[in-house]
Amino acid sequence: MKYTRLGNTGTIISVLGLGTMTFGEKDLSKLGTVPMDIANRLVKKAYDAGINLYDTADVYEGGRAEEILGEAVKPFRNQIIIATKVRGKTGSGLNDVGLSKVHIFNSIKASLRRLGTDYVDLYQFHGWDTITPIEESMEAMEQLIRDGKVIYPGVSNFAAWQMAYLQGMVKSKGYTPYVSAQMNYSLLNRDIEYEVVPFLKHSKMALLVWSPLHGGVLSGKYTDIEKPPPDSRLARRGRLFPYFEKEQLPPILKKLNEIGKETGATPAQVAIAWILSKGAVVLIGARTVEQLEENIEAADVNLKPSQIKELDELTEPRSMYPNWMIERQNAERVPKEFVEPF
Repeated sequence: MKYTRLGNTGTIISVLGLGTMTFGEKDLSKLGTVPMDIANRLVKKAYDAGINLYDTADVYEGGRAEEILGEAVKPFRNQIIIATKVRGKTGSGLNDVGLSKVHIFNSIKASLRRLGTDYVDLYQFHGWDTITPIEESMEAMEQLIRDGKVIYPGVSNFAAWQMAYLQGMVKSKGYTPYVSAQMNYSLLNRDIEYEVVPFLKHSKMALLVWSPLHGGVLSGKYTDIEKPPPDSRLARRGRLFPYFEKEQLPPILKKLNEIGKETGATPAQVAIAWILSKGAVVLIGARTVEQLEENIEAADVNLKPSQIKELDELTEPRSMYPNWMIERQNAERVPKEFVEPF
């Protein structure tokens, strides 16, 4: 396993993390059920492989995912980083959703109880709340940090300007900086390269990637995405999620297979290795130990620069304004002999 820092902190995390959205018995998320016995095997396999980052959320399977994860990691709780999230709807009440102080304080109590722990290592805003002023949300988060219930704050599914505003307000008040952003990123969706990735690099935030195989389609297991196998994730959900343009898929899968043959890897491993080459941390999920083992081995796939370039060029998104103007104006700004300062 390879390791990196959690943003601009001294905490070390594995470049692969275990996502637990599949944990539960009722299949509320339509991703497939992983009961307690299988979850124990998955978590133990991940831990033995050197994975020390475990991600969940209070809305995964109605909170059951947190319960299962908490039970599975009991033997080595203090050796790992537990990340969970707040924002989603957790009940029928008007205030059982969002980033208000009420919902945040109620949610952390419930998450800590389900996880069976006194603190969460990484507590993430699961998305922007258009009703609650972000100042209220960050004050609630800071209080949780002061109370010892949260170590690091993070965000998920935020726009770059939202992160920038949040970090600016945090700095002005002397609050704890947000250390990470959990975002969707894959060869089928490189949208975050427009604004989010540049901001994360500028602010030294870690990029945690969810759905690196884009709902499993980059594994190559679907011969026909219009008629997927009845027990597959795509069939149960009944829709493409995350969405992508269908015509993008065939050439990407062809290239993944070509590079896979060159490197002795599967298409899924190549797709994950490409994301790892960008310096991101990849959250992998699985329904079986075999799937998990395949994904873990992606950490050992070393793509050649030429192979990364091939995937880059094949999937490169169109540069949007003002990005292309900024690139044009700065094309000759830095001399060839210039050395970037540390």
